[in-house]
Amino acid sequence: MAEEPRPGLIVGGRYELLEVAGRGGMADVWHGRVRGDSGFVRDVAIKQMHANLAIQPQYVAMFVEEARVGSLLQSPNISEVHDFVHDRGHYYMVLEWIEGVDLGSWIKWHVARGEPTRWELIAAVAVGVLRGLAAAHERVGPDGTQLPIVHRDVSPHNVLLTTRGIVKLIDFGLAFAPDRPQETTEPGIVKGKMSYLAPEIVNGGRPTPASDQFACGSLLWEALVGRKLFDGETDYEVYCRLRDCLVQPLRPLRPDVPPAFAQIIQRALASDADGRFPSTREMARQIGTALKKVQLRKDLHTVLSRSVFEARSAVDLTGRDGETSDVTPLAELLPEETPRLEPPRIGEGAAAQALERLRGLRHYLPFFGKKRG
Repeated sequence: MAEEPRPGLIVGGRYELLEVAGRGGMADVWHGRVRGDSGFVRDVAIKQMHANLAIQPQYVAMFVEEARVGSLLQSPNISEVHDFVHDRGHYYMVLEWIEGVDLGSWIKWHVARGEPTRWELIAAVAVGVLRGLAAAHERVGPDGTQLPIVHRDVSPHNVLLTTRGIVKLIDFGLAFAPDRPQETTEPGIVKGKMSYLAPEIVNGGRPTPASDQFACGSLLWEALVGRKLFDGETDYEVYCRLRDCLVQPLRPLRPDVPPAFAQIIQRALASDADGRFPSTREMARQIGTALKKVQLRKDLHTVLSRSVFEARSAVDLTGRDGETSDVTPLAELLPEETPRLEPPRIGEGAAAQALERLRGLRHYLPFFGKKRG
């Protein structure tokens, strides 16, 4: 019988659970500690899969795949995966412990204070996120074959700002990798938070590095303005804004942002993927160039570090539930007269069971027309 995780429990013979640091739709994240010989101690993050999912093979496979993908990526801007443990009926992923605050909470902290974020800091954050994405998009196999990994869930709550002023992209749980054993996305379903999906994704297209770039552009717009770029009273309204790529111009809202930086964000948000940058690395390079044209009095990492310290002291992060990543059944968002993405025809009972399985993994968006919470 599985032993319930609790503070003080040792898993895998060496990892001690200390306290829950955050909760998500698929797992809880514990602040943990690894103990080695001669008194060696190191803090780690321990991601524990929810017990009700740990008994379902398809979700265990997804969790294992998340660990596999994470372990393949090496970048200062991506959180490291150290180990994977199956202990007493539970599955644990061991990651580097990151002291900091997520970008979503940092943005809300600025909004609560009634002050805009500094565009220079947002540009520095952008470079970090884009370099992390570039490491995933440019992955090659042992034989030199290109095997790009698409994150599919670039959003403020999946970007961590550390107390050292470093940017870390986290949570590759929904990532798309061409060499994965099997694709776990069911027909008619898209993965990722609704407000950050690229137009080609909501129209039934395949995830690509360009769709990650679009999500990054949306994230940067939100970080500068203090609210989501694509939002609405209902999920269908959000869907329509995404489908039609209705991008509100940035500079009328933030006239202090240099035109060069605003234009970079605008290009990343192009409705056609061909209109975006050829790569996230090129987008990062151009942002770096825009920053170099500004004479900064202080190192941006130092300024960001101090800001993160202040935000952490003001925001209660204990047990905070971050925004969960969505598994979105597009057909439920569309009115009857709108063309749908139709899954294969299956029996009514089988369809109900399939949808019920999805409810257990991620937030299941409500039916068309229901107001968003």
